[in-house]
Amino acid sequence: MSSPLRRSPRAFGLALALLSPPALAGSFDEQGVYLPDPQAVALDDFESYPTPAGEAGASGSSGQAGEAGSSGSSGQGGEGGEGGAAGEGGGEPPPYQLIEDPTALTGQRVLSLGPWQSGGVGFKLPPGDGSYAARVWVKGEAMAAVEMRYSDGSAPVFSQLFPTGRVTSDGWIELESAPFSVEGARGPDPGLGLFAPEGVVADGFEVVRAGAFRSVRSCSGVNDASSCLPDELCLYRTCVDGRGLVPPIPEDPEEQAALAAYLRNRIAFLFGPLLNREMYLESAMAAAATMPFAPDRYRFWFSFVTAIQKLQDSHSSAFGFFQFQLQDFPGRIPLNACFVSGNADRSKSQAPSDPALPDVLVSHVGQGATWGLQPGDRLVAIDGEHPIRWARKLEGRSWSAELVNDPASHAQHVESLRSKIVMLARTLTVVRCQGTLDCGPPEEIVVANQPFEPSLGRVSCDNRPRLHFPGQPEDHDLGGDVAYGPVLEASPDEQIHGMAWDSLYGAGSSTAAQINAAVSSFRFGGARGVILDHRTGNGGTKDAATPILNFAMNPRYTEVDVWRVFLDDTGPKTQQDALALFDQLKNNPFALVLQGSSSAVLDVPVALLLTRDVSASDYFPNALKGAPRARIFGPHPTNGAFSTFIGGSFWLGMTYQLASEDTLNHDGTMLCARGVVPDEIVEPQQSHLIQGVDTVYEAALAWVRANLKPQESP
Repeated sequence: MSSPLRRSPRAFGLALALLSPPALAGSFDEQGVYLPDPQAVALDDFESYPTPAGEAGASGSSGQAGEAGSSGSSGQGGEGGEGGAAGEGGGEPPPYQLIEDPTALTGQRVLSLGPWQSGGVGFKLPPGDGSYAARVWVKGEAMAAVEMRYSDGSAPVFSQLFPTGRVTSDGWIELESAPFSVEGARGPDPGLGLFAPEGVVADGFEVVRAGAFRSVRSCSGVNDASSCLPDELCLYRTCVDGRGLVPPIPEDPEEQAALAAYLRNRIAFLFGPLLNREMYLESAMAAAATMPFAPDRYRFWFSFVTAIQKLQDSHSSAFGFFQFQLQDFPGRIPLNACFVSGNADRSKSQAPSDPALPDVLVSHVGQGATWGLQPGDRLVAIDGEHPIRWARKLEGRSWSAELVNDPASHAQHVESLRSKIVMLARTLTVVRCQGTLDCGPPEEIVVANQPFEPSLGRVSCDNRPRLHFPGQPEDHDLGGDVAYGPVLEASPDEQIHGMAWDSLYGAGSSTAAQINAAVSSFRFGGARGVILDHRTGNGGTKDAATPILNFAMNPRYTEVDVWRVFLDDTGPKTQQDALALFDQLKNNPFALVLQGSSSAVLDVPVALLLTRDVSASDYFPNALKGAPRARIFGPHPTNGAFSTFIGGSFWLGMTYQLASEDTLNHDGTMLCARGVVPDEIVEPQQSHLIQGVDTVYEAALAWVRANLKPQESP
């Protein structure tokens, strides 16, 4: 081993104040030398790369001790030796480096990853079932997690490592996971994954026995409250241990209450949208007030998640790293179909419409994994409830609940149904029309019974039943690109141009450059009419829409940002006060409220199509609304998220953001929770979808044709 490294372990003050005391494992002697836990079932000191499988003496993967008390060094033995080069012996190079570090806890080397790199090591556990916890020492704020796949296709195990509160005088921070269970008969293949935005070094990895064993258990969906434990989630019909998905909490009740009070105050002080505060803040604070009484760490943190969800704000959310792992969940039965809200004009006799909510229809499908659905088929219910009502009830029950400021805006719930169904639903009730106007009776689909049929190209859900612009991809996935040019349905002499795009990425982005190019083609390419399809409005930055506004309208003041100046500030009391405040704030150089250009092309009609539009994609249509030759088409208001946001994160695990201001319109209206209402309310019709007709687009096309710029004389 290397010569003794003297260090004095000291408490990481903030962490110790917030987190429960660690069950000490690896320790330091009086000289400050690190001593691994003698009871560890797996160890890795990162002194050498794993020996490639199949070679003499090979032990498989790094750190695979396999027997209690074994102190394997990267699969090589207890003493650190000279490590081989990455990929030595013909194997693939590991996704990390081993570098010499004079502060190494044991031996001379540490595992190293550069900024934004990710990588990990495998390890072996004793045969049979067991419950374990993992620990590792790192430098820097690193995301570390144990992830285990089973060879029999069972649901993976995921448990993130968080600080225990121990840190050494030379900067090593100990991370520890919650207990995670392993079923030996299922063929476990565990590994430790690491990531850090600024890079990370790691040393002293160990796995110890901890907690009570939990077997893999099935559940039916989000409504199944009996199959899983209170600190488990039902995802893809499997009970998932929630303890490893959230940080630990203090054991001391007073410290736990102090942490809860701090988080409640983040919501009360920072959340800005005024109408949302008036309508929803009380219920959010009531949910947060339950945090100190939570029976376990998962319920403590999910009470905080629930509080943020109750704000009903598209910019306010809480999420964990585990959510980014769900796409690869083995139990994920693919569904390659997309939905829109509309009017089921061909199937009301089979299933009456809800008096308060629109019908939900199949917009378009991909190839394979469609569950037999076709455009125009109707989704009547999920688990016996109207699909939008079912989706709204995910608030306080699932991390995947969608939040919308304006309750009259349904698209965010409908657009996301595909992923929610495969993850959380038990049954669907559908009416199939099978490409004809004669639809059949309601039929029940059991999600778990659908085949694991591979999709032959996953289609994106973009609220666009058909493609109308040159360059639009067949899978509907525009990404950050812009499709533009003469629309496919127009004749050459009509010269109707347009573009389809999803995001308002601003200055310096390829999206901004393409938006500029598209608008330039309208201006100088002889366009007599323009159709703008922004039905997937992901938002971005306000400046990205400037070329469009400069084309369509003369300069005018549109909206200004308003920040609360004291805790119970409720904003302007009268419209007169609001207009006075607007005049006061409109010259703020950071407000970006002066929109339009003196060189606007005011004799060309501009139709804007909206469906699910949020953030900067709220600001843009609000600025355009009322332009002399512009008209907005869509089924309902935009999300109404007229704000920016600020956020916080604990160790890249529990992350949250809160909308932090509001917006005052030029007419004296506070805009948050009031989406932009289309000039023409147009809903997709079931009979149109069956026949391959895009109702909203056709209405816009008809209006543009009726208002074309006159042709210039030869």
